[in-house]
Amino acid sequence: MKNTKAYAAASATAPLAPESILRRDPTESDVQIEILFCGVCHSDLHTVRDEWSSVMPTTYPCVPGHEIVGRVTAVGAAVTEHTEGDLVGVGCLV
Repeated sequence: MKNTKAYAAASATAPLAPESILRRDPTESDVQIEILFCGVCHSDLHTVRDEWSSVMPTTYPCVPGHEIVGRVTAVGAAVTEHTEGDLVGVGCLV
């Protein structure tokens, strides 16, 4: 496990604020990315405010953002598509 910095909401009414969160260690099929840019869009705000709780309840602290640009910092042994140093984009993962 590793501590990393993130912007998170502590509750449905809390603002996004800097926070330190624990990340699990990457597995053999993971690509670890240093996030350079991340968009926070309207669907993220619905999630943060727990407005979709009937189908997708929010767990807090909630770290929004699902449109990401970053640089690959590590790849698992089973990963064949990316290598360390690649510039990558992650699309919508709602």
